[in-house]
Amino acid sequence: MKVLIADFDLFIKLGGGQTFYRSIIKKNPQIDFYYIAVKELLDSPRPTNAHVLPYQEQFLLTNFKNFFEVTPPKWVERAFVMAGNIAASAANQQFDVVDVPDYEQWGIFLRPALNYFKVNFDRIALSMHGIISTTVRLDWFDFGLENIPLDIQEKMQYKTADIRYGISNSYLDEWREVSDLDSHYYNPLHFLDLPKPTRGLPSEKPPSINFIGRTEKRKGPDIFVDLVWWIPRESYSEARIIGPHSFNYNELQCSKDYLMKMINNRNKDLKICVPMNPAELVELFASKSITFVPSRYDTLNLVALESLFSGCPTAIGNGAGVCRFLEETFPEIPFIKIDVNNIYTALPLISKVLDNYDEYREYLVNQLFSTNRETSDPDLETIYNSSLVSDSETSEELAQWYSQLVTYWGSNRSGFSLGKIPVVKVVKSQIKPIYKQIQNTIGDTREQLRKPLEETRNAQTLKSSKLVKRYKYTFNASELTQKDLGNKVKECWKLGSDFGGENQNLEDRLGNGYRIDRVRLWREIARIEELRGNELVAATYKLRGMRLLDQDLFGDISYVKRALTHQGFTKEAEIVQAMYVQNSERENRCYELIQQSLLDNVLNKAWDYEFVDDRRDKSVYRVSVIVSLYNAADKLPLFLRTLQHQTLIQRGEAEVILVDSGSPGDEYQVFQQLADELNIPIVYARSKKRETIQTAWNRGIDLSSGRFLSFLGVDETILPGCLEILAEELDEDPELDWVIGHSLVTNVDKQGSWVNDVMSYNRQNYKQDLVYLETCYLSWVGALYRRSIHDRFGYYDGSFRGAGDTEFKSRILPFINSKVVDQTLGVFWNYPDERTTQSPAAEIEDMRAWYVHRTLGGVRYGFANRKVEEIEQLIYLCLGYRKSYCGHISTDLEYAYNLSLYLKEVHPESQALRYFKGIETLLKAYRSLDWIPKLSRFSPLNRIIETRKIAAQIQQEHQVYWHQHNNLELQLNYRIFNDNRHEQHAFLWFTNIEK
Repeated sequence: MKVLIADFDLFIKLGGGQTFYRSIIKKNPQIDFYYIAVKELLDSPRPTNAHVLPYQEQFLLTNFKNFFEVTPPKWVERAFVMAGNIAASAANQQFDVVDVPDYEQWGIFLRPALNYFKVNFDRIALSMHGIISTTVRLDWFDFGLENIPLDIQEKMQYKTADIRYGISNSYLDEWREVSDLDSHYYNPLHFLDLPKPTRGLPSEKPPSINFIGRTEKRKGPDIFVDLVWWIPRESYSEARIIGPHSFNYNELQCSKDYLMKMINNRNKDLKICVPMNPAELVELFASKSITFVPSRYDTLNLVALESLFSGCPTAIGNGAGVCRFLEETFPEIPFIKIDVNNIYTALPLISKVLDNYDEYREYLVNQLFSTNRETSDPDLETIYNSSLVSDSETSEELAQWYSQLVTYWGSNRSGFSLGKIPVVKVVKSQIKPIYKQIQNTIGDTREQLRKPLEETRNAQTLKSSKLVKRYKYTFNASELTQKDLGNKVKECWKLGSDFGGENQNLEDRLGNGYRIDRVRLWREIARIEELRGNELVAATYKLRGMRLLDQDLFGDISYVKRALTHQGFTKEAEIVQAMYVQNSERENRCYELIQQSLLDNVLNKAWDYEFVDDRRDKSVYRVSVIVSLYNAADKLPLFLRTLQHQTLIQRGEAEVILVDSGSPGDEYQVFQQLADELNIPIVYARSKKRETIQTAWNRGIDLSSGRFLSFLGVDETILPGCLEILAEELDEDPELDWVIGHSLVTNVDKQGSWVNDVMSYNRQNYKQDLVYLETCYLSWVGALYRRSIHDRFGYYDGSFRGAGDTEFKSRILPFINSKVVDQTLGVFWNYPDERTTQSPAAEIEDMRAWYVHRTLGGVRYGFANRKVEEIEQLIYLCLGYRKSYCGHISTDLEYAYNLSLYLKEVHPESQALRYFKGIETLLKAYRSLDWIPKLSRFSPLNRIIETRKIAAQIQQEHQVYWHQHNNLELQLNYRIFNDNRHEQHAFLWFTNIEK
């Protein structure tokens, strides 16, 4: 039997498909195999039944640069060219079978191409390894995106083949849902040389853990990174990712870049290593190690088989077809199965293998020695001789397309072309790299032109002269209909943000995204939103203008108070009245309202419940984890299963309090299904009606018995040792009230599977007073605090809908001691749904939760019992600090100004007041940049240039004595747009627009 394999350079390429073909050539010496050689030398060593055909390039893609017909479509031209060249390389020969891999698409034209070049053959067999569209769709760069042309070609190729065979039943079943054409299972035992198991090299070290495979996303290297993060560090000696990287279409993005960012946010000692050759892998599998192949999708996965049958414990993602192969063929062979939609369920078994490695490997090897590796499934020759079944309609359409393309090629073939002259071909090959370099240079030049827009001060300076022109276009737009209003507000969004930025060219970017004269734009948006019926949004923007200017310059307070009261924000309306009605009692009134909040929340209530399901077996625990539930049924299983891994929970030292706030969902049913499986101390309590998160937390505190409290939502989690690490800190220092680690924000899909990292909250060089400048320095995810805080300073204010946590923190901050542990312990899961804390309502609530604490009255509340040196240190921090989620230096001039006013009252001789005049001058300059009263074409430009000069001058003056202060080793950097007024509530609220 003669078989033509329609692929190239089989004995020098390293892909999985080429490995398969090399194996079947070796395992079937009775069959003569032929393939095409492009780079592989004709005299290279190969089996005696492997023969090469020199590549004949008859067709070029450039032959079709002027072909523009409706059918065949342009996207089949590559398949035509490659099929034609393969057929030309085998011209006038005869084969029994032509075997074409499905990871390429030239099979669609192979039949007519072979006929065209007079290649005699009996049948075309499609060898099914895994289609490229799936690989592309599941890689990092275009994750989830469709490629319709590729998908169509793959389906047509499947239908036009005479025989279809694959090495994975799972993959064959996928195709059976697409087409009812027969396909055949070729058992991997027919072609695999499964290694002999070894009991492992002795070692006193813990096992190493190794991801092995290509680092494209579908192979799950990110799953490995996340799992390693959750495995106790002392359980393994080293962790490595071993394998080649994937690249996007133009090779400008690499999978390694994604993984390095992820590793830097988690395990900085996890190494990325170059691929290993077969001999090195054999040695690795024989060592004390565990192999990870946590594939989201794989037709089979040969590495998993090689590792497992070597006797090396292997963890495999359930998206790999090898899982089914092992379960059906070798059910007695143990392996670690990773549910890729809930990876943390594999942790107990992984930990068990790590802790009992020698025992587990001994059992695995014994099972391998006793397995039967024979199979009765059809061999390759039987499959090649099976009945022919194809879709004639698809074959006829492809033959017609081929005829059209080959006719076009033939009609242009006789025409003179310089490109056909051999010397010109050589010159073109030399010019091509130069041309590519020129293209890259042009691209670099374009990037250089864009660079000024990357630095905000430069960008705003460049844009400023166009501001009045943009105002004329936007402000004069029609407002006759709701559609007009929608279009107008979108233009305002472009003016004040990067809205639509992905579709903007360089000129558009120069005319949008302004961060100057914001009060005017925000008030215009407020006016439009009021006309559109968005009362609360309108009030939010008007209130922003009052905040920026620290006064009600435009008489907006009446509207704001009325709107807030109408929307149920009566306490916020009272705060606004106190903050912006100009009279001598302003600061006293703010102070009184803060004090009143302290008094109002001294006691927790005596709560009643719809029911309480208490499954705790003790009356007192060391730690209580309190969780509020509302519409959380879908997220609850993953949350509880990850929480189950807490070492304190496993030891029975921590309890879980679930508070269902009258949720309309099925949370309790989910809890009942999970409770026995989890087997942890837990109580489920339900209120009769919906309540706020902070009310639910107060209920949880009432139900809890722990000395230390942790608060989480179902879209948050903590690392396994988190509670134990933090509880030990609190036990060691009786003066410490609150302790927290770093935390990470990640995007996840609806199932909670990791998509990408968003940002980290890095709290290094922590000082508690930084919380006054950026509230996330002290938070709840990955944190623990003493229950006694509530006995001393009261409970959460349940009247808040979303900002009650911030208010509680602001209220108690002057009286507590806190600390940061230099470990990442908390994780935020950003599910693809909205959050109540990301809304205009939350911004309004922040007036009561945070902004009132920044007034002079708030400063008095916070620092009445603090040392002068601490006030001075905070002023210095205001002039140069780093937000926990940023890398650049920020300022907070408004808070520095109010701190300085208070310092003048209590210690007018303070050296820190040397900065006061500069702070005051710069704050006035920043405010004048947010409201430019007399507009002309060049007044915005003049204003921003003047502000830059003032900032530079004051920075120079302050720099003279700045070195005297140990300010976290940060430098002064007055860059206007890095001030807190541009970093807190400066974004726009994009409301719904009717289409």
